[in-house]
Amino acid sequence: MCHLTRAIYAVDIGSTRCEAGRTPNFAWARVDPADPRSVVGSPDIDKLADQIIRDLQDGRSVALGFEAPLFIPVPVESSSLCYGRKNERSRSFAAPAGLAVATLGLHEAAWILHRIADSCVGSIEFETGARSWPPSESHQILFCWEAFVSDKAHGTHVQDAATAAMAFLSAESNLAGATTITAERPLSLIATAALWSGLATDPAVLHQPTVVIRPDEPFAGDVQTA
Repeated sequence: MCHLTRAIYAVDIGSTRCEAGRTPNFAWARVDPADPRSVVGSPDIDKLADQIIRDLQDGRSVALGFEAPLFIPVPVESSSLCYGRKNERSRSFAAPAGLAVATLGLHEAAWILHRIADSCVGSIEFETGARSWPPSESHQILFCWEAFVSDKAHGTHVQDAATAAMAFLSAESNLAGATTITAERPLSLIATAALWSGLATDPAVLHQPTVVIRPDEPFAGDVQTA
């Protein structure tokens, strides 16, 4: 199958505030699968949105990952509430740090998706299913996925984003096989943001988990400033 030209992004979720000249605790990285040695990144969320929109308007499909929980379990039994997703180990979404980054991730993802919708709604399809990527030649998509960068793979904000993007590139031919984190009766937070922004219209996507990529090692290359 032929694939459209595509770009891979990963976002390290954190505060975008930069009072008193401080660098935001937020960063993103972009990888071009045609030239994976060229990785660019920035702590600027406006540059991120602008670059994604340019890629989409140039006809590329975009895989956009967020380092934050993008779906949560809604168990049948009350006794299973407030527990993490399967295989999260010590980094549970239900722990204080996980709850904070999930909320901030939803906040920032909604802003990014709304910016994209303002420029590209109607011309792209929003997808989260593992079999939707790599994209086919006939469908231009925005594919959202979850990055889970922790333990030995963790580094600086921009390095974490690059680590996630490169790990996604390595796994993109078998995303379902690369995903180990699952949840009972998933509620998709990224689908909530997509429906709110207008990029998605089918509420069935609320029940679909995302791909979760969990790198083992940090990215060791250079990230050029976007």
